[in-house]
Amino acid sequence: MNTGSSKWQAVRRSRLFLVVALIGLVIGLVLMSINLYGLTQQIRKPGLGVTDQEQLRFVPSEVWSYEQSMTAIEQLDTSLPVSDLVGEANAVVNQSLVHVEWLKVNPLEYRQLVPIWENYFVWAVGKFSGLPQFERYHFANYKRSIRRGIGICGDASMILSSILDNQGIENRIVSFGGHVIVEYLDEGGNSYLVDPDFGVELNGSLQHLVETPSNFRGAYLEAGYAPREVDDLFAAYRTPFALYDDTYHFMTKRYIFEEVSYVLKWIFPLFLLIVCGAYLFFRSKALKHD
Repeated sequence: MNTGSSKWQAVRRSRLFLVVALIGLVIGLVLMSINLYGLTQQIRKPGLGVTDQEQLRFVPSEVWSYEQSMTAIEQLDTSLPVSDLVGEANAVVNQSLVHVEWLKVNPLEYRQLVPIWENYFVWAVGKFSGLPQFERYHFANYKRSIRRGIGICGDASMILSSILDNQGIENRIVSFGGHVIVEYLDEGGNSYLVDPDFGVELNGSLQHLVETPSNFRGAYLEAGYAPREVDDLFAAYRTPFALYDDTYHFMTKRYIFEEVSYVLKWIFPLFLLIVCGAYLFFRSKALKHD
């Protein structure tokens, strides 16, 4: 009786392992197929900034492609004084993003809900968790943000901060209640502000902005922004602010999750294919031998 029972349990375990291996193999194949399909897709909405201007807030005179933006970043003139280099980088970021009405546009159409073929981990969290920051996702990686081509002040500031970090320029992200900008230090240790979302350079420090915000209105008006738009902006500048050393500090948990998930989206299906495939292969050989 014990011998028969043990054999039956062994058979059941073998069948269970077979089913699990087959399911794992199918999941691995599906996920790897999704990844490979994603390599053929563009995360940027077709016609962005051209056919949908009524849904946008700020649209550059020409919406640059990802390749144009990255080329411009790579060709930044590092021989320039820091203030001029930052000004160039600020203009590139402003030209690279279309500012959408973040909470009003269709999250599927504008890829705010990251597509399953882009990253199925981020997609799943956005689809099923109910977390608003994943339902309309802000990329931590500046290249992914430029590739998608949309953003608001926080996205633009994270991109600029990342570019300045790569250039060795000391900077930090300044987050007010409703607007985000970047502060940097020039060669002499002087502090200046830039607003990549509006594409404006502010000739002064954070302390000056807080103490005498009216002195900075002219920079926005000269850039062509409407007085009402500037009024709304400066209402944000009268709110408390927080300082962040870099993009990692600005969104630590999502930064880590994003970077890890973009690696795991390839490792996980590869692991399933190798382990489950190996089990099925050696099981088949064992059965033939028996």
